Parts: sequence; C-alpha cells; structure tokens
Amino acid sequence: MLLDAVWLSLGLLILSGTWTLYKNYTNPLWRLQGPPRGNFFLGNLSEIWKVKTLTGWVHQYGRVNTHAGLFRKPCLVISDVKAVAHVVSHANDFPKDESMRYDLSKLVGPGVLVVEGEEHKRQRRVINPAFGNAYVKELVPTFFDKALQLRELLVEKCASNPRGYNTNAIEWMSKVTLDIIGLAGFGYNFHGLDDNVGKTELQIAFDAAAKSSVVLRMIQAKLPFFRLFPMGNSSMLREAQKSMDRIGARLLAEAKSMITLGEKMSGGGRDMLSLLVRANTSSDLPAHQKLSDKDVITQVPTFFVAGHETTASSLVWMLYALTRAPEVQKKLRQELQAISTDTPSFDELNALPYLDAVLRETLRLHAPVVFTERVSAKDDILPLSEPIKDRNGKMLDGIRVQAGDLILISLLGMNTDTAIWGADALEFKPERWMTPKAGVTAPIPGVWSNLMSFWGGARACIGFRFSIVEAKALAFTLFRAFEFELAVKHEELIAETSIVQRPFLERDMTAGPQLPIIIRTVA
Repeated sequence: MLLDAVWLSLGLLILSGTWTLYKNYTNPLWRLQGPPRGNFFLGNLSEIWKVKTLTGWVHQYGRVNTHAGLFRKPCLVISDVKAVAHVVSHANDFPKDESMRYDLSKLVGPGVLVVEGEEHKRQRRVINPAFGNAYVKELVPTFFDKALQLRELLVEKCASNPRGYNTNAIEWMSKVTLDIIGLAGFGYNFHGLDDNVGKTELQIAFDAAAKSSVVLRMIQAKLPFFRLFPMGNSSMLREAQKSMDRIGARLLAEAKSMITLGEKMSGGGRDMLSLLVRANTSSDLPAHQKLSDKDVITQVPTFFVAGHETTASSLVWMLYALTRAPEVQKKLRQELQAISTDTPSFDELNALPYLDAVLRETLRLHAPVVFTERVSAKDDILPLSEPIKDRNGKMLDGIRVQAGDLILISLLGMNTDTAIWGADALEFKPERWMTPKAGVTAPIPGVWSNLMSFWGGARACIGFRFSIVEAKALAFTLFRAFEFELAVKHEELIAETSIVQRPFLERDMTAGPQLPIIIRTVA
C-alpha cells in the first residue's frame, strides 16, 4: 500500500512537471522579442539582478519583451506607458506574484507590503494617517536632529584627515536613516550614529533575515515543494521573525501605554506606530475594519524596510551622481548655503527648486527599486502606446496575457525611456526639472512627479512623502557643509539589486555594497 502511494505520488509529480514544461515552452509570450533563454533551470534569473540588464533589454528588444524564468517559464517585461497604466489601474487583476509575496513575508511578515485585495485596503486604511502630509511636517525636526548629528561626526572625521576623509558612504547613509525610522517610526532608538553602542536587537534580527541566501530564498519562493524541507536559511529566518514579532509586541504595548497616558496628558506618542494604534482604536472605525494586534505588529518590520532601505539607497545614489557632476554639486551647495538657518521648515525645504530638481533626477535615473513583479490573475489584453513587431514580423497593438503569466514592470526602463525624456535620458541633468517640456512626462502613471520610482495607483508607496522630505533634509545638511568626491573611477562600480539597488566595486563584490567617497568640509 505504501509503495503504491509512493509510485502514485511520483507519477503525479512527473505528469505535473511535464505539463508545466509544456505550458512554459508553448506560451504565446515567446512570440515576443527578447534575450536568449539562458540555461534550462534558471533561465535568465541570474541576469536580472544586474541593474543594467533590464534597461539594456528595453533598449535592445523594445518596451515589451520576454525573458526566461525558472524552467524557462516566460516572463513578460513591460515599460510601455499604456500597458503599465493598465496594470496600475487594475491592481486586483495584477497582484504581486505568490512567490514574491512569500519571499517578502519571510523578511517583513504579512504587512501592507505583502497582502493583497481587501486585506491590503483594510491595512492601508488604518495606516494612512501616519503617512499624511500633516504628520510628515511634524517629523522635520527629527530629520534635522539626526542630520546635524551626522554632520558633526563627519566634521570630526574630516578634521582628523586634512586631505579628506575616505569612507564608504553606504555605512553612513544606512546609519542615519536607520536612526530616523527608529524614532519617527516607532519611538525606538537604534543609536546607529553612536559609535560606542552596538547593534540593537531589531537590527540584528533584520540583518539575519536580509543576509540569508538569496538563491535559497528564491528557490523556496519559486518552487513551493522546497518549502517542505529545511534549508540553510530556514532556521535563520525563523529566529529573525520570532525576534521581530517579540520586539513588535513590546513596541505595541509601549505605544498603547503612551496613548493611554497621553490622553490624560498631552496626546500620547507621536511616532507612526502610535498614530497607527490611535487610528486603529478610534471609535469612528468600524469593528470589522480594525486591525488585530498581530496585524499591527507586522507593520514594524514593514516600516523598517520601507522607511530605511529605500531612502538610504536614494541618498547613496545622489552622492554618486553629484560626485560625477561637480558643477551640479557646486550649484546645489550655493542654493543651500543661501539659506540662513541650519533647520529650515517643511515649507522652506520644499521651496528650494534646485534641491527638488536634484532629488527628482536622482530618483528618475537611480530609482531604489528598479523593477516590480506582478502576475495576471485572469486572461487579459495589455494595450500598447504603439504597435510592436513580434519575432515573426507580425504587428501587435496589444499583448494577450493568460492567467498565471508573470509580468515584470521595468520602472527604470520607463524612467529612462528616450521617447519620453529625450536623447539625453541616460544623463544626469537636474535642469530638465527646472524647465520641463509641457506634457513630456504626463502619461506616466506614477504617484509622484510622474516617475515610476514610487509606483502608482492603489499600491503606490505609502511612505513616499516621508522618504522625499527625509532625503531633502539630509541632502540639505550634507551638501551645505561638505564637498564629496568619488574615491574610485566610476567605471569600477556596478549596480545590483536585491531589496533595493546598490553600488558595488566590481573587483571586490564579496565586500558587499559600497560607495567609496572622499569628504571635505567647505567654508
């Protein structure tokens, strides 16, 4: 009996695998232009982590192309404005792929970044007040407190290095954004900028999760069968998740306590977690829409990732861009030094046109998240801005997708499309934002500045306002006080992506992400 069951299971597995391979190889998406399919098992997956690859495919094969995933399953790549707008405006029909949600959930739990449909709407409805403009304005002093602390630390380092302080910019950007999200997000002091303080428990937990093997995580995410077996990263991820849940529970209890005390005194805690708890306990919110304590706790690692990694990446790439464009750096510094205070208000910060242009251009050319993956929940047709030619020479004015088809949206491809931005689309030119051509970026369905860097529609980045103002406050402080020079040739750096894109020294990939720069104080 047992032997019969084993043979039956094996037979079903073979049949299922054969059927899957047949569907992969006969999928109509292979009619589209695209790169060679790569090896049988990984397809082109090993290539897409290199940031230049996807934009290269767009330029070589067009705004709609197909590459191979695991077992050569076709993956549609789109950067056509009309097709992307269709996906953005039909979020329920194009949710995150299950494998992507599984992998994300191992890092941040089932928070607002992961869930779909009605559950996403429910969580987002309660979280929204913590990311509104009114609250972000109140956070500006916190941003500047940490920005000025970083400035003083770098002044000391520069004083000890008269020829310039040679350092890895990623370390400093990561520390300062970590401190900011800790305090602003959930009233938790990471002490990232304090050299004499070791890593906190939450940092250690998240580091353990983030550093787990990308390859093993990908295999388990893409092939559910392998989730049944413990892999090298399994125990690490479980322990990290337990730590984050335990810390989240403690922070939630503290937030509730502060709110209770604050109602008797002066309004309670003002961090995002406290605002979330206050909104969730409001008598105006129907009981069926309230989040459970478990739901609230899952937002802690979500705040951590969304409010830390993306802003740090944006600032690192701004440094990279301005070290390659010293005349732009000088012009920005002149604007910032004309301000009489070290701590401008929210409105004063947003009234600096060149700082705004530099940030927009950075997020256009160096978007922290370079692509996002969706899956078609039903058969559909993606409309196109203009017809394309398939491998057989046939003209197509729409792309037919089937339920289960993977769709990868190249955000960077849209942000650097020459048809939208002009022949200089790959050049760093903040001036393009000072006198934008009328309507040139109007079709792009992004939530901010007609860029796709923060996505768009119902699934747009909930913390984009927080990230923008935080980046401006840090850039204001740093470029006002220092000049920055790249410590290596820019050709030695390459960009790769995991959660966000980061620069690496190509000759020293094992050292991890780094941006070697030289910092000098200015009068």
